Amino acid sequence: MDPKMAFHVKLYASSDLLNQPWISDLTYMVNASYRVSHTTKIKFASTKTRLQSDSALSEELGEHAFTAVALVGDGKDQKIEVIGTASMKKWKDDGLWTPTTKDGQEHEDTSNNGCVDQILHRRACPGDYELAVVALPPDPQYRGKGIAGHLVKACEEEILRRHQANGKDVSSPVRIMIRVTKEDTGAYWLKQGFTVVGSQLCPKGFWNSLEEFTMWAMMRELSTI
Repeated sequence: MDPKMAFHVKLYASSDLLNQPWISDLTYMVNASYRVSHTTKIKFASTKTRLQSDSALSEELGEHAFTAVALVGDGKDQKIEVIGTASMKKWKDDGLWTPTTKDGQEHEDTSNNGCVDQILHRRACPGDYELAVVALPPDPQYRGKGIAGHLVKACEEEILRRHQANGKDVSSPVRIMIRVTKEDTGAYWLKQGFTVVGSQLCPKGFWNSLEEFTMWAMMRELSTI
């Protein structure tokens, strides 16, 4: 892709994804993206597969979820190319988070205690929606172009549109959540305005990691006013 070439972002209901001619390209791109670590602090298996099939994303997202896709080309004069994606679904919490400060440090009352005490201190992280499967092609030419930012913005704007269209309470902000690997993309999401609300220590093999890592639950509040 020419770095100067304009891309456009379109939204698709999760149930519509399988009907798109580029769905196999999206699946391939997501898997290629997730096999690349953005830091030397953690490594993932080179065979890591985020989406097992073309239907995996829509099945994972469930009903009422949607996906933003960054596309180049119109399918007529130029073949459509998928250069990024991000999805939004309802937040489902497992209640197994260790309390942290906003930058990801454990609170003193849990970090100074043993494993049993840390388990007892685990709690839920309330949220409304989860930003999931954010991916760009691994080629450096797609990085630093604002593609991910446009995708996230499109997802958040659609959530606010639905929130207002359904006449929901506008006195409270909408809580957007995301689960990330601290050692890989944690710093990036901190820069995007997300704060850490909980953490989990994940064993080697989880998310196809080659070593144990810390998963962060992060949140950004959207004003509905």
